[in-house]
Amino acid sequence: MPIPGSSLFEHGGELEKLRRFGVSPDAIVDFSVNVNPLGPPEELLRVIRERLGEVVRYPEPYSETLASKLSAKLGVPEGSVVVSGGSNQMIYAVCRALRPERVLVLQPTFSEYRKAATIQMAYVQDFPLDPEGGFSVPSEELFGALRSSDLVFICNPNNPTGNLLEREFLLDAVRDLPDVVFVVDEAFSDFSDFPASVLGDAPRFGNLIVLRSFTKLFSVPGLRLGYSVSSEGLASALREQVEPWSVNRLAQVAGEVVIELDGFVEESRRFVRRERDYLFSSISEIRGLSPFPSQANFLLVWCPTMDASSLQARLLEEGIFIRNCSNFVGLDEHFFRVAVRKREENEKLISALKEVIP
Repeated sequence: MPIPGSSLFEHGGELEKLRRFGVSPDAIVDFSVNVNPLGPPEELLRVIRERLGEVVRYPEPYSETLASKLSAKLGVPEGSVVVSGGSNQMIYAVCRALRPERVLVLQPTFSEYRKAATIQMAYVQDFPLDPEGGFSVPSEELFGALRSSDLVFICNPNNPTGNLLEREFLLDAVRDLPDVVFVVDEAFSDFSDFPASVLGDAPRFGNLIVLRSFTKLFSVPGLRLGYSVSSEGLASALREQVEPWSVNRLAQVAGEVVIELDGFVEESRRFVRRERDYLFSSISEIRGLSPFPSQANFLLVWCPTMDASSLQARLLEEGIFIRNCSNFVGLDEHFFRVAVRKREENEKLISALKEVIP
């Protein structure tokens, strides 16, 4: 049975859907999901095993202990931190809390921003970024669009393009447009070579919310854990939209462990930088493929000679699963995304691409 196109796979990492086509997820190298190739830290796995028995206890309603430890680690007021069941939960909480009427979304990007705004009946304006210009952001045009918006979602670095907006550019926009709420999703910021985070600045602005996720860096998408940092006023409004007990006990334990693993964070950043450079260089050498520079742990690739659905199906025959990006706003059937993985797996991808690209 042929594998259908992007209509089946809305996001990366949806391996269980392959079972209906007779493909075992255990036999696949998953390049579609953007998590740390080093996997979860061993210290985290050890603590989870030791404290597995705590599933008989209720979690703290609002992850108060973790929020307190995060505030100390990040150097922000405790009241500015809101813990959630993944940063995706916070995206929807933002739209429920603020009820924006006009939302700007830089495209292509994570589809949940648009969905969350639409559910709240907001008018969503897509701000398209041009592939031919490397998805760079034209500042004058962006500021013009922002002036007619209540809220803007900015993924930084962006998924799926890997682009990074500079910190000062973002802060200038926040200062100059106080009536626009900026939601900056920094889920991939720990993989960037350049310090562009505005997390530490968020508590002093009344129109800036920064989202963070534990999923990508610590490779724990199954635990669902994230948080936001903002002014205490915005945080209070967001906290009211996060259901009590929505973060499970083991996820709370995991968060308390990993925020102390600074060595793992640095090791991961170095590893991803090295393998990302290798992957970019190797893909660039394949005729018919053009990768875009990235500051995240993935690469967006343009393939004018083959559509992404066909390429995805062909690579599955080689035990490799890529992300067909044709369902991103602004991208077509000739774009796909690959995560940075370990060298042996990256070499397997390069070898397979050389075989199947016409």
